[in-house]
Amino acid sequence: MPRRVHPPSPDGTPTLLQALAGRRVGLVLSAGFFGFFGHTGFLAGLLAAGVRPAAYAGTSAGGLVSAYAAAGMAPGALEGLLLSLRRETFWDVDVVAGLADAARGGTGGMGLLAGRRFRALLSSTLPVRRFEECATPLLLVAADVGRAGSVALTRGELAPAVHATCAYPGLFRPVPLDGGLLWDGGLVDKAPALALSRHLPRALDALVVHLLPTRGATAVGGPLAYVRGLAAGVAALRRSHLELQLALLSAEGLDVYLVVSELPAVSPRRLHLGPQAVAAGRASAVRALAQPAAALRTAGPASS
Repeated sequence: MPRRVHPPSPDGTPTLLQALAGRRVGLVLSAGFFGFFGHTGFLAGLLAAGVRPAAYAGTSAGGLVSAYAAAGMAPGALEGLLLSLRRETFWDVDVVAGLADAARGGTGGMGLLAGRRFRALLSSTLPVRRFEECATPLLLVAADVGRAGSVALTRGELAPAVHATCAYPGLFRPVPLDGGLLWDGGLVDKAPALALSRHLPRALDALVVHLLPTRGATAVGGPLAYVRGLAAGVAALRRSHLELQLALLSAEGLDVYLVVSELPAVSPRRLHLGPQAVAAGRASAVRALAQPAAALRTAGPASS
């Protein structure tokens, strides 16, 4: 097979694709509500160009894609699975039972969905059952609401861990796991770059962080002013947290490349936008790999 030649960027400096060639690269996929469509397209773009991550990390939507990829599912197969989703596949509203559980002191009032359908989907489609069986090292992050901290998940049953990192507050109830009560990892860590570098047994040469920025309200006011203001404050904290992670990793000598993608906003009621989000994620990867690596190497401000 002839050796693939990667042309330099227009200004003659090494492109991101050239900078990653032959190196152990960790891929970090951020939280982003239903952003798993875009993350899947982004991963497909990387793999098509010959970039094969040596480790995966993610939270929420990024955690889901990271888990399937680390477990060995090809992007095309994952794309087919995601595009086949319908709202009823995971939508199991259980308000009455949830309120009854809450009245008994349980957590049923903390989420609209029971989560049984989502867990069944994960259990039936994940290629492997445990972290230890993954083809590539994997780290997921969840928020432990009982202990007010973050949890790095790297071993044990895979489906419960993916369920936990994806348990979006208010939509899903917290997931009991290993003595904790876990919610969406995006609450505490938008993109777990530092966690991956700390927990991986073998050192990485570089990280690629695919960030889906938080969509802010155009105006903070009206009946939902309190909720919108609180969400803006959380977004600011997560932005600062990510900036500190990237700065620390850069100071330690690790090359970190940040790719920010603005993608179509998919939601439970807008699943029809999934194909557009996949295509946009793939195009984002193609553009990023052709850019000068120095333009993406960052320890500076990041989007939330």
